[in-house]
Order: sequence, then structure tokens, then C-alpha cells
Amino acid sequence: MNLDAIRYIIGIDLGTTNTAVSYVDLEEGGGRGKSYAKGIRIFKVPQLTGAGEVNRLSVLPSFLYIPGEYDISENSVFQPWNPTQKNFAGAFARDHGSKVPSRLVSSAKSWLCHDKADRRAKILPWGARTDMGKVSPVDATCAYLEHIKKTWNAGRGNNEDLYLENQFVVITVPASFDEVARDLTVEAAKMAGLKKVTLLEEPLAAFYSWLIKHEKDWARHVNPGELILVCDIGGGTTDFTLITLRETQGTSRFERIAVGDHLILGGDNIDLALALSVEKTFDKNRPALSGDRWKELCHQCRRAKENILSGKTDVEHIAMRGEGRSLIKGTVSAKLTREMLEETVLEGFFPDVDIETVKKADTRKGISEFGLPYEQEPAMTKHLGWFLENHKADIEQLLNKNHAPDHIFFNGGSLKPKVITEKIRKAVRYWFKEEDETLPRVLENPDPDLSVALGASYYGLAKIGKGVRVGSGSPRAYYLGISVLENGKQTSAKAVCLVERGLDEGTDIRLEGKKMTVLANRPVSFEVFSSSYRSGDKCCDVVDVDETLTTLPSIQTIIKFGKKGEAAEIPVQVEAQYTEIGTLVLWCRSLASDHRWQLQFQLRSGNGADAVEVVEAEVYEEKLVQAALGVIRTAFSKENKQDGTGIPLVSVPKTISKMTGTSKAKWPLSFVRAIADQMLENIEARKISAQFEHRWLNLTGYAVRPGFGQSFDEERVKKIWKIFKQGPVFNKSAQVKSEWWILWRRVAAGLTAGQQRQFVQELSSLISHKKTSAPKISPQERLEIWMAVANMERLLVKDKVKWGNQLLSEMIAKKSVDQHFWSLSRIGARELLYGSVDRVIPPSKVEPWIEKLLSFKQQNPKPVAAALVQLARKTGDRMRDINPETIDRIQEWMTNQNISDAMTKPLHHVVCLSKKEENTIFGEALPSGIVLHG
Repeated sequence: MNLDAIRYIIGIDLGTTNTAVSYVDLEEGGGRGKSYAKGIRIFKVPQLTGAGEVNRLSVLPSFLYIPGEYDISENSVFQPWNPTQKNFAGAFARDHGSKVPSRLVSSAKSWLCHDKADRRAKILPWGARTDMGKVSPVDATCAYLEHIKKTWNAGRGNNEDLYLENQFVVITVPASFDEVARDLTVEAAKMAGLKKVTLLEEPLAAFYSWLIKHEKDWARHVNPGELILVCDIGGGTTDFTLITLRETQGTSRFERIAVGDHLILGGDNIDLALALSVEKTFDKNRPALSGDRWKELCHQCRRAKENILSGKTDVEHIAMRGEGRSLIKGTVSAKLTREMLEETVLEGFFPDVDIETVKKADTRKGISEFGLPYEQEPAMTKHLGWFLENHKADIEQLLNKNHAPDHIFFNGGSLKPKVITEKIRKAVRYWFKEEDETLPRVLENPDPDLSVALGASYYGLAKIGKGVRVGSGSPRAYYLGISVLENGKQTSAKAVCLVERGLDEGTDIRLEGKKMTVLANRPVSFEVFSSSYRSGDKCCDVVDVDETLTTLPSIQTIIKFGKKGEAAEIPVQVEAQYTEIGTLVLWCRSLASDHRWQLQFQLRSGNGADAVEVVEAEVYEEKLVQAALGVIRTAFSKENKQDGTGIPLVSVPKTISKMTGTSKAKWPLSFVRAIADQMLENIEARKISAQFEHRWLNLTGYAVRPGFGQSFDEERVKKIWKIFKQGPVFNKSAQVKSEWWILWRRVAAGLTAGQQRQFVQELSSLISHKKTSAPKISPQERLEIWMAVANMERLLVKDKVKWGNQLLSEMIAKKSVDQHFWSLSRIGARELLYGSVDRVIPPSKVEPWIEKLLSFKQQNPKPVAAALVQLARKTGDRMRDINPETIDRIQEWMTNQNISDAMTKPLHHVVCLSKKEENTIFGEALPSGIVLHG
């Protein structure tokens, strides 16, 4: 963008709860000795504030309403700036949507960084019916930006030079957003017509807002060597940043020295906690709140919280209407008092914590209300303490001291009340055993709702040399996983530093002096890591891969080279760029030609790759691997007779186990996948005989399971999928047909949603209820088919319901076997192993299945109990959790059947799936290191 041609710098705070916009007119500011900073203004966003009512507000509430055919008239939601658009964002969307929560999209920003959901899928409003006209998290983000663009442009007439998309636009994101969430934000901006934007971290933007007021006198407030903590707690996220003022060569400059990890924890969590407290005060005889009524209660608690904390009142009355015939009779009410609020907020979220006694809890996220992976630990002061401890070395190295921050800058709507900010100050002193009650000193922030937007515009001024710049650059370091050979042997996992922390945007990087090769025309995988608190690593430094590095989604690609498509090793130089918009781009440049390949980060690609954590405990020596593969080549060749003179196919796994000295179940993943590649090279062997085919299907399925987890798995599954349409070669062999379905069950997680849908469509005639048209299949084959269908977690909910109902209709008490119960529980599971959370069947469809299972009287009740646990497992998300009354009936059944408390615990508590439990649910042990459920 030609900065000389632009008129405005525009800052957009794309918040979880509110979106704010600021701007500065470069033609008006800075004249006659004036500061450009004084010209920064808030753009009051035109929006619907009532039915048929348009007003300008200082913020655009980040809520999107999706009107139905009858719930609101078209005239009431007419938007002059966008006449054809029915969906609308802003204040009226928030207020009207709180009464019709099934049509209200909220917290889209939190969903944007939810790695267990397909963020491009139409899943919002969460829990709403599929016919509601849902949108994706990216779509919702786009809608807010498009609203801002269109309302801005509507005020500029026909002068396109002044349109928002032609200005210098800065969009803020949480400092802790990873590359995927940043890329999705940029994608949403492009969808809204903003082709070039600059990203800025929110805490840094907030601090820039302080510089607007203190551009000339900041030295009176902050001394060189002092430490500033930016504490930013918004509606959906919590961010911590450390900034210092350093003096070098006689001049002072602000520098950011640390950024916290991503925390989906904020005002939304406080609202949820208040709603839980209020719910407990309702009449004990009240019916359980439905998902929509729970959302309504949360919205009421949010408004009550804001009214009490703003000082408008000390007590808020909350009333929940009944539903259906109990509209009046079923109404319940409660009071939320200041005392209740302060107890919930101050003790639950901002307690005093001690450095000696507090240890960080398991960082594995727990799915909570509204389907979002909120932090399991709600105490924000604990996260703050851990953040300061993580960066203790940075502070000591740069400032030669270790004490509490000298200053603290509070930002975010959740930190408006002084009682909360004072609690945080006290908690910081308690952590550091600091007795001086004046510390940390507070840097003023009169309007935390607007400061991020204001600071974004000031940052734009700083970028063009018209403001004070805070040295920032990349908030984290980035690393590329590499293999290092020492004395001919591969060492433990290593990574080379690509981007060092603090690197300025727009910097190009080359890994000079690092000899690297890549395999062309074959799938390759590049492991990428980040760290927000490792210090001192410089570009080209090689480090160990350990707990200080966070794994990012791998980059998987095929580097095409030459016309013949033959495998070839190519010497390359890896290049990187930390772009002007704050995202990481990687390239491979050939040193043997003028070729250059861009490496793209994998988002949720449909194969669950981002849900996997692979840790190789053991790697076999290459000669041993090749010897084992030689056994397979020989065994699955035409020359290998099965007349007693050749290698028995059935003994191949045992032979390999003897060679490695390790049982088949303990083969490491790299070795298992090497076997898979050899089996795929011998794919024609299945045509030799039925015996060859059934052994090929068995070993290939075992070696590729679960269909993802290693770099080439997508290509492996593609090769296997090619034989699906062909079907089994020896389709009259019972063994072959059985192994055929077992293969697809094992690799199901590697199939795309489209492939899974095609798979079950092909089965419609095979297991149809219409006996006249359905081919005859044995009971054993039918079981294997059902187990394969059950592992297809990416099927649409309506398809899962259809298949589940059919399976249940085939199940007869005392005649059903373990596989029936296992299959039904997989189809209707509350927690999926690899599928997106939006593919979980709603409770209303599963509860009838549970009722039928409760009527079964099996000689062995444990398979039924295991199925009930998966069908009714507590997730903490009311949109997926089963009705409490149904849970009580399940518990009563369990007690009568003498089922252990350990087995029933997941019915009453949110319990993360263990590795052992994953294996049980999957149906067999997974390769070592693969974790399906992140």
C-alpha cells in the first residue's frame, strides 16, 4: 500500500464482546506543531439499536443475529448501509438475541481459536438447529468487519479513495493468538473486502493508547529499567504482556519483553460462574434449564453484573420464564446481590496465590459451557503468577532485578471495577511478598472499552514515523523441526530457530550455513514449534525439542520437482518472513535450480492432524527396519507359495516381532508406518488369492490406523481409498469380507467428511431393512460393518441419527452382543475421538436410545454400562449434556447392576479421556504416541 496515497489510519479492536473503531485523518493532524495523536477519534458505528431504529454507538457489540421467518419483521431489521442483508450485528442483535438465544451468535472470537472445531464450518449459534441458517466462526468475524466497512463507506459517498478498504487498517488480536487463529482473522478480513491489514497484539495496542496521552511526558511516569505489566482481560480472553523502558546509547525506548500463553478465560467465564450461582438459588423443584434457557440466564447475569459493578444498583432481580404449557407456572426468579457477585468474582477468579504452594495444573483444556475449551483453572491471578515466573529469567537478564512489576496497566471490560484491579494489585504483591502497598503503580486508562482501538490507530502513526514506537516484533520465537545426524545416527528431536522473539515485522530470514535436503515428489512434513518464553535463542540456533516449545499444526506438502515425478533429494535453503501483518510465512528455495516452494500451515484439514501429539519413545536402527521390510516384500510376492514351502503370511507379524524383540502392540509409530508404506507398495498382492488379500487387508489396516498422526498419512489413506470403489477382490471369502470392513474401521479417522459420507451411502443397500433387495450377509460381517460405520465421526448429525436408529432397531435384549453396544455408543458419543464437536448428536435424539438400553437385561451388564457412559458422559457443555433426570435413571440402573463408582464417575464429572480409555473407545490399541482426543 502506498502510504502517501492514504487519508486515514484506522484501528479496529475486534473484541469478543465489543468491537471498537478509531481513526486519524492524516490531512488534519500534525499541522502547526500539533501532534497527530491528538487527532485520533472514535468512529461511532451506525447500527440497529431497536426494531427499525438506527443509532451511532461508540462500540459495535460483537453479536450477530440470524432472523427467522416469523420472529422479527423485515422492516424492523432493515439496514440502510446493507439493504439486502438479513443478518444483523450490534446492540439490537445482542439485546433481542438474549430473548431468542438459539438465533444469536456470540463469542465468535473464542471459537476462532478453538482447535477442536472446524472453524470454517457453519456451527454457530452453538447448539441451534441445523435449519437456523448457521454461520462459521470465520463468517461471523467477517460479518463484524463487513458491517464496519459498509457503515464507514456509507458516510464517504462515492469517493472510493476514502473507503475503508483503501486506508491503512490495523486490526488487533490477542497477543496469545497462534498462527492459525491469526491466519483465520486475516482470512475473515479478506472475505470482508479488506485485502491488506496489519495485525497488532491487543495488550500492546492498549499500552499505545496510554502513549497517546503521554506522548510528550512519558518520562515523568516511567523510569529506565522499570517493568510494566499490561493486564488485559476482555470478554473471552486474558492476555499478559511485559514492557520495559530501556536506555541504550543515551536514548530511551519502550520494549516488549514477554507475552503470555493463550487463555480462553475472561468475562464470559465470570458470567457463566454467576449463572451457576444463581441457578442454585432457584426453587429445588424447578425443571432443568434447557440449552436456550441457560443461554438466556447467562445473558441476564451479564447485564446484572454490569449494572452492579457500574454502581447502578446493589441488587438485580433475575426471572426465568417457564416453557410451553408451564409458561407462567414454570417461572422462577432469584436475586443477584453485590455480595454474591464479589464472592464469586473475587474469590473464584482473583484469589491471592502463593509462589511456594501453587503449581500449574494440567494444561489440557476442558470443554465447558457453549462448547468452548475454557481454561480448567479459572483463577486469573494464578495464570498471572505463572506468567511472571516463566519470564523471571528474562527480567533478571535484561533488568538485573527480580521483583514485582513497577507499573501495571489494566485493560479490558472485565477490569473496569476498581475492586477487581485492586485485588490484582494485592495478588501481585502477595506473590512477590512485596510490602509496599503503592506497588505496582497503576498507569491510568480512563476508558478500557476503547483503549485498544485508540492504540491501534496510534500504532499506525508510529509505523509511519509519526509516533513513539514500542519495540515489539514477534511476540514469540518460532522453530523448525529438523533431523540431526551425529556419527551416522539420528539424535533426539531438534529444532532450528527461525524467528527470534522480538524480531521486527517485515523481516526476511535465511538459514545461512544450514545444509538441508528435502525429498521431492513425495509427501513431506515440516514440524513447526513456537515459544513465548524461551529467551536468548537466535536465528539458526539448534535447540532440543522439550516442554518449552509448543507444537503448531505441521506443514504437510508434496514438493513437485521435474516432469517425471520421481523421488529425488534436493538441497534447499529454508527461508522465512515475519510479515508486516504479523504472520509467519515459510519457503523452501532449491539450491540446485531456481525453484521456490511456499510452505502453508495446516489448519483443521479434516483428518484430525491438529489433535495429535506424537512422541516416539523408541526408533529402530535402519538396518533392522530394512530387514523387516524385506520379510514383507518376500512374503507378499507372487513367488511366495502358501503350500508349506514359502513364508506363511499369518506368521509375518510374529517374525517381525522376533526380529525387533518387541511385541506387535509396542512397535513405534515410525516403524509401523514404514510397514504401511511397504504394504502399499505391495498392493497388487491382494489379487493373488483370498489368503493374500485377507492378510494384506489385516496388516495394512493395522499399520495405517487410525488414519492420521504421521506426516505421510494423508497420502497413505488416499492410496487405500482408491480401492474402495473396487471392493474386495475375493468377495466370496468370509475372511476377506470381514477384514475389508475392519480396514475401513481402522483408518476411518483419516477419511474426509465427504469420503465418510460416500462410504455409508454405499452401505445403504447392503444393510437395508428391505429384505427383498438387501443382499445376504452373515451376522459377523454385519457386526463389522456396524463397527466401521460407528467410527465415521465426521458424518452429518442427521446421518448419524438415521444409522443409530436403525442399529437400535436391530438390537434385541439378551441377543445383542458387545459390538452392538460399542457401535451405538460410538455413534451417539458425547465426546468424539477426532471429529469436530459440531458432529455430536443432540441429547434429545440420544435420550430415547438410553431409555431403550436401560430396559435391556443382559447376562453381562458391563457392555451396556460402557455404552451408557459414552452416550451420557458429562462434557460441561449443556448443548451436549444429557438431562439430569436421565442421568439419575442411569445411575440407578448402574447401582442395581453393581457397576463400580469409578466407571460411573464420567456421568457426574468432566473427566478427560485417558490413553487407555481412548484405546477402548477406538476398539483397539493405538500406535504408541498418538493421542486422538487433545
